[in-house]
Amino acid sequence: MPKKVLRSAVSGLVCCFMCLAAQGPVYRLLYSPPLGSNLGDLYGIFEAKPGLFYILSVWNGGATGASIFTVTSQGAFSPIYSFPQLTTMDYAVEATNGRLYGSGFAGTPPYANFYYSLDLSGKDLQEYPFPGTWGPTFNTTVAPPSQIYDLAGQVVSGQTVYGFAQVSESGQITILHQFAGSDGVPDGYTRLILGPDGNFYGIGAEQEHGISPMFIYRFTPSGAYSKLLTFPQVPGYDAFPLVAASDGNLYGTFSKGGVNGTGVIYQATLSGQLHTLASFPAAISSPRSLMQAADGNLYGTTVYNQIFRYNLTTHVITLVYQMDVGGSQGHCACILVEGMDGKLYGAAPNGGNYPGMGAVFSLDIGLPKPSPVVSGLYPPSGGDGQKVVLWGNYLLGATSVSFNGNPAQYIAVTSTQSVYATVPPTATSGPVTITTPNGSFTTTTSFTVE
Repeated sequence: MPKKVLRSAVSGLVCCFMCLAAQGPVYRLLYSPPLGSNLGDLYGIFEAKPGLFYILSVWNGGATGASIFTVTSQGAFSPIYSFPQLTTMDYAVEATNGRLYGSGFAGTPPYANFYYSLDLSGKDLQEYPFPGTWGPTFNTTVAPPSQIYDLAGQVVSGQTVYGFAQVSESGQITILHQFAGSDGVPDGYTRLILGPDGNFYGIGAEQEHGISPMFIYRFTPSGAYSKLLTFPQVPGYDAFPLVAASDGNLYGTFSKGGVNGTGVIYQATLSGQLHTLASFPAAISSPRSLMQAADGNLYGTTVYNQIFRYNLTTHVITLVYQMDVGGSQGHCACILVEGMDGKLYGAAPNGGNYPGMGAVFSLDIGLPKPSPVVSGLYPPSGGDGQKVVLWGNYLLGATSVSFNGNPAQYIAVTSTQSVYATVPPTATSGPVTITTPNGSFTTTTSFTVE
């Protein structure tokens, strides 16, 4: 190619990238349920395959109950499964076996409380009844190697009693701990999260309905309960779901308080220390959701259709994108996830093309495509043919796994957090490497070949 033509081509590419950087965030409405579709009131979103997102509609006002559907990163919609009328669900997750799991209740009191699982195509529905009078509180959380955990509740003498439940992938439900006395009660608006230490964390209060003092509690996988720390008694504070960050700490938000009265971000260490990190600016008010992207920053939404960034290094909160006030782009607060393409994706429960129906959207803010991360191997040792779960994040589309440089006999990508691989006969003890289209990751700990 002549140098003049080459210089022109390079100059054109530079200009193109500069234009993309200058135009700022790019919002795209991917899907908004039409009126009468029984697909409104969206809650929860996750990526099951690169560019394929699953969304739960908790709409229960028509011919069917809650529904699950998919939307691609290009906006293609496909229904997956609709539960019977008067069936209510509040979350859906993908477990390490690649199936969808969630909980719900059906009918009129006394409700039929159940867990369910489905394959990704919406077939092979399995339902698992709760023991006794226990029922779901919609806090489903997946943990390696093959368990699901949740909070459960039952009414005893007119009072709601809560418990910590373990659910096997085959549907066996076990109540590991029952809240009583000084335990307080879990807050129904904050989901359990899996911490970097393998324990589960949530927010509770001494009495129902978030009456202060509020606190962060901890469960071990076996059900041992303790309180990590207690928040200051500040009237009017609302605490919202925690996020376990890559630095080993927990982060969360209060919807009020701070210098401007518009909310704060705090850090909770696993040793029980609480640090208020930053006050929200006056123009960014009432945070609700929070997540961490692969760039290391925290992102979240507010009740005023705002998407914000919190920089863990500079402790600065900035507005990333202001969704239209009228709600045609979707009315948040809503849960955000980062796709394998680096874009943020959200499912707004309201707004969209039709008020009250909701919207699925993407937001391109220039984040790079996330590389895979592995945080654990389950089990950490084994011999030829041993099936090992690689647990981490951004694992979708994995093309290879090797044990100390020896390719696995078989791999199966079961979720963005989990990949199965079998130990080859040539394997030796050492680190494990996984490769996706976005890059490779090698563990700092070794898998021991027995």
